[in-house]
Amino acid sequence: MRMTRVSAAAFSAVLFGTGLASADTVNLVFSHPNMAPGEEVFMYAVPQAMGYFAEEGIDVQMQAASGGAQAAQVVLSGAGDLSTTMAEGVLQLREQGADLTAIYELKRYNGFSIGIPQGSDIQTLADLQGRTIGFPVAGGGVAMIVDESFRMAGLEPNYTAVVTGSGAPAAAAVSNGQVDAIVLWDAAFGIIENQGLSFDYIDLGVQNELAGMSLVARDDFLRDRREDAVAYCRAMTRGLVFTLANREAAIDIMFDVFPTTLPADTSRADAIPGQVNILNKWLDSALRNLPEGAPTGEIDPSRWTQTAERYLAAGLIGSENTEGAFDTSFFEECNDFDREAVIAQAEAYQMR
Repeated sequence: MRMTRVSAAAFSAVLFGTGLASADTVNLVFSHPNMAPGEEVFMYAVPQAMGYFAEEGIDVQMQAASGGAQAAQVVLSGAGDLSTTMAEGVLQLREQGADLTAIYELKRYNGFSIGIPQGSDIQTLADLQGRTIGFPVAGGGVAMIVDESFRMAGLEPNYTAVVTGSGAPAAAAVSNGQVDAIVLWDAAFGIIENQGLSFDYIDLGVQNELAGMSLVARDDFLRDRREDAVAYCRAMTRGLVFTLANREAAIDIMFDVFPTTLPADTSRADAIPGQVNILNKWLDSALRNLPEGAPTGEIDPSRWTQTAERYLAAGLIGSENTEGAFDTSFFEECNDFDREAVIAQAEAYQMR
């Protein structure tokens, strides 16, 4: 497994003159190998560059895994402390005896939708009956979300599934007519849109009832180093508030922290709008139905119950038990900071 590591507090110390002697190391694991405009912007890039980690007394070491299950396994092995993982992944791992707990919901809506090429006669889920739909992977949770959304609409799923992947392969499958529609997540659609394809979208409504991607940790880390968990979560949430207040600035910071995210042969000024488009799609899903300015990350136990019931019915987990899978006690502490001061920082940010 290939890992990418950067020291957040070390970077902040250079920028802000902050010492590292008293900083506690927190190991953060992302659930994908390549950085892009999504959670990594506010979970790492912004709080690193703005010194939020250092101000909280932590030195954040970042690792990149190849998926949510692998990210969680890194945490469970002790090589990581916190990771981004889907709710159903937490339930599956706890069934296997793992002590993994969600403390902050990163996405209120996981962001999968069905993209229909503009100009198509397909407008609703009913129109997709008997058609061909492209999927990023075969079966699993994505298929469950699609099928349960059909059933919520009073339809028994009747379509042909084709694995198209994401990015360029998915775009090609749409362009050449291999599929009538594709299922992808928010940021993936943003990337394809930036390549010149235009879509209309059909919501997959079951996601409104499911728990979303979350920040998770080992139980012993939460017990023995709760202050560090809170410190990271609060710095991250400050990063989110900054990002919401000035998305262009957040992308500008992303280019500094993750230089490979700047598209080749493209100036910053030209690259920022397309990257903001991707980030907007991610944030629109993450904060769906949340009032503007409201605290973020609150875990809804009823959505975890729904998740367990749906995944049990699909045969993807073995029980409805959610005990210990989440901890709602971090919510207030993660949001305990001066939001207006962070917004002022974002508004005053000088673009490179």
